[in-house]
Amino acid sequence: MTRRRTLLALAGSALAGLAGCATDSGSNPSDETPDTTPTQTPTATPTETPDGSSGENTDDQSDRSEGANSGMTAQVALSTASYLAGAVPVEEFEYQRQKNTPQPISEFPEAFADAVREAHQGEFRTDDPSEALLAALDNIKKPRTRIRWSEPVVQLDGNAYVVEPHLPVLELRLGEELLEEYDESRTVSSEGEFEHEEVESLVRRIGWDGKPNTARGSYKRSLVPDEVEAFLDEYDYVEDERGVSRIVVERHNWEPPYTIELREFTEEDRWGQEIHDTKALDDALREFLDSVVASGTGIGTPPFVTDEVPASYFETLAPDDRGGKRPLVRVDGRIYRVHVAEGTPETMPVTLTAEPAEPTADGLARFRLQVTVTDDNSGATVAPGEPVELHSGIGLPTALWIEHGDESHLLDSDRYEVPVASEDGGKSWSLDVEDPGVEEVAVSEELSVGDELTATYVVPGTVPAGSYTLSGSFGALWLENPDDYNQTQGVYPFEVELTLTEP
Repeated sequence: MTRRRTLLALAGSALAGLAGCATDSGSNPSDETPDTTPTQTPTATPTETPDGSSGENTDDQSDRSEGANSGMTAQVALSTASYLAGAVPVEEFEYQRQKNTPQPISEFPEAFADAVREAHQGEFRTDDPSEALLAALDNIKKPRTRIRWSEPVVQLDGNAYVVEPHLPVLELRLGEELLEEYDESRTVSSEGEFEHEEVESLVRRIGWDGKPNTARGSYKRSLVPDEVEAFLDEYDYVEDERGVSRIVVERHNWEPPYTIELREFTEEDRWGQEIHDTKALDDALREFLDSVVASGTGIGTPPFVTDEVPASYFETLAPDDRGGKRPLVRVDGRIYRVHVAEGTPETMPVTLTAEPAEPTADGLARFRLQVTVTDDNSGATVAPGEPVELHSGIGLPTALWIEHGDESHLLDSDRYEVPVASEDGGKSWSLDVEDPGVEEVAVSEELSVGDELTATYVVPGTVPAGSYTLSGSFGALWLENPDDYNQTQGVYPFEVELTLTEP
């Protein structure tokens, strides 16, 4: 089995079960992918802990509890939850790289900058745009990406503006329908060799190469090369890894007059979508979002799991999800990206069990969680010989906190892969916030069918006897069909009903 400590793709422990593997309810991936560099993932070697389970944390849990003497025992029961929810401030982590940032007008091509200045001073209108202007539009990319910036954001005379060019654009893409009947003489393979580099580029872009987590794209040009027009005269279909589909040709703003307009840059422009102020939402949805935000947004807070999500969430916010963007909400003046993922335990190739464990030598209560990879679940299929990859934040299967009074106390575990600081004479623990990158850590591990993953948790000695509900979550990725590179994904939100009893 392979174990990794990786950078978190979706920040915040409330979303750790989603890290790198799950989408929000109703969402679809975007066709356009930013130009990002894959993060190198250091590997870690498991060690054997005193309770017999495998873990990264080599300190004996009983050593950490020196001075504690609660003498309590733990009884545990599990229940699944319907949803995993969370909220992350938009300015944090990867979202900071996704926002639209105004760029000084001096950084744009001269032909474009001159046209924008003309529009700013009064009006830009023409029946015959220059080739230099059209070429400039083709070469303007969103910062830190290879994506064409259709509506650039410019800084001009101390103000920020969104530029809206009404200039000709040729757009090519493949239709959704996979054809059984077509003219082979007018069909080209997406993997073929082409005389012209631009034609090869467009065919590669609109076709799918079979790689996981990618999709068919679109090709856009304002200054259309002659060889591209010749290609369209000769071919109507492209065959890629999905099959054969017709080339869809759309010519936007193809007739004069051509204009460039400016409008003021807004908060919605900055983040690329509508922002919903919770004050304008219905009571049930506002209270739900307030609860999600109040639950915490960092890796040092419990995940938010629930069986109840207001119907108005899906009616008001979910349409943004279907566009590939999670909804944005403003709570008390701060903007958050909200995530709601439907739990799918019944269709995942795993089982989760809980059992009491012997107290530590110093009398701290303990219990275990065990994830078993199985092909016995009726709703799940794993391709023969393929692993199931589990994901969570800071440690598998999950980090756990216990609520007592107005505070959340971290339970220690032999599976955490970030430093844990001892407090109260060894009776309780917290994440070592001084550890570089601790807020961006997630953990993934590959297991084969039949493998088990066990974690032992120690209850803080400062927590009195009683009944408690602890929330946890993890995610999974697996292949159902060995011939299909697209992995199936699932989210497993759950609750641990913990009863602490004095002897």
